[in-house]
Amino acid sequence: MKYLRTFIVVISGLLHVPIIHAQEHEHDGHEHSRNEIGISGGALYSFGHREWGGGAHLHYFRTLNPHCKWSLGGSTELALVGGNHFNVGAGVKYHLFDRMSMALFPGVTFFSHHEKEALYTHQPRKARFTLHFELVYDLFHWDNFHLGTVFDFARTKHDSHAMIGIHGAFCF
Repeated sequence: MKYLRTFIVVISGLLHVPIIHAQEHEHDGHEHSRNEIGISGGALYSFGHREWGGGAHLHYFRTLNPHCKWSLGGSTELALVGGNHFNVGAGVKYHLFDRMSMALFPGVTFFSHHEKEALYTHQPRKARFTLHFELVYDLFHWDNFHLGTVFDFARTKHDSHAMIGIHGAFCF
């Protein structure tokens, strides 16, 4: 339970900084590119295993038209906690405002636990439907490269995890 409180405090802090930054830079005139390849990495907490680990997320998006806030794309994620979880999905992204976006990816998670490591939350070596959510705030824009914070949450029928970390994206 103490890790959950720490996790909530860290999330609140990470999300507070982008809101302040957004108020200061609300009209910076940045125009979004049609394509984005992004990667995220950070600390991941598995609620089913009740332990911390690492995670990495890779995605690609393409906007529906040049000035649209909606994008379609695909993603893959690796969660290194309680064995490995590997996720693939296709989804949608929406730009809430200039530097903040949220994405939703329905997909499939593949678990690769050893029999003795598997907990009661799911069976080893099984695939499960997953709903993956990502909230990104770009703190810095350098031409076609963006860098910022990310909050990531994935839910399966018997397990879920959340990740906080750094997000970088190349836009073209």
